[in-house]
Amino acid sequence: MPDRGDNDVLELQAADHDAALDHSALDHLAWIDVLRALPAPPPSERDIITWVDDALRPFLPFSGFLGAYGKWSGGRIHVLSWLASGHCPEYVASRPKVFDLNTRAALAWWIYHQKPFLTDDKGCVDEDGAPIPTSQMDLESSHRFSLGLMAVHGVIDPVGKCGTYICLSGIPRAQSKRFIAALKLIAPVLHTLFLQTRRMTFADLTVLTDRQRELLDLALGGLSDKAIASRLRISDHTVGHHFQAIYAKLGVTKRSQLIALLK
Repeated sequence: MPDRGDNDVLELQAADHDAALDHSALDHLAWIDVLRALPAPPPSERDIITWVDDALRPFLPFSGFLGAYGKWSGGRIHVLSWLASGHCPEYVASRPKVFDLNTRAALAWWIYHQKPFLTDDKGCVDEDGAPIPTSQMDLESSHRFSLGLMAVHGVIDPVGKCGTYICLSGIPRAQSKRFIAALKLIAPVLHTLFLQTRRMTFADLTVLTDRQRELLDLALGGLSDKAIASRLRISDHTVGHHFQAIYAKLGVTKRSQLIALLK
């Protein structure tokens, strides 16, 4: 992680009166107005973006919004849905849909701790200003697209191994604590909107063995049975046997149904 100088913009301890803010710093009447503006269920993705732009952005002065819903298994993240506002198409297109969690240290920290954090092109800190692990990929992306200071949070379902990730970029540095407090309110609301939008049927992946989860990850990544067999150094017959067991546990009969269930 890069060294931080005495004047580093992310040193929360050096912030002004804002350093001690928590939920009491928020305008709760304004927050109630934001909630009143929520789209009627089930919302479309456009409804959510309209809510973000027309109701949430006036409540919090950020420049870019990125929200994602995904699942993880075998150390890999599968992003199932993206929503973005205020970002250039190139940035949104650069976001990977499948990646190893060990390549995104801050994201791995967030999943484990389930706490909000701040990040810019210098690194990441938690809500108390303590440095947290940062990946070079994150630093380069922040610098390349001039994202400024970002506040990150979301909702994690550790049982279902899924969750909603939220990032507000270009936030005022003097209000970093206010954004952290606000994200704790916003995260469950956006998580609910994502779930309503997808109208998804949750597959109970906890019934699968670790080996079956590993095969499932590879299948979701687009690998054929033969490619999976080669990757795991097992026979095609063994791969087929595993998938028959997976189908039986998840209530499907073929690969296309399995992919549709999880995506």
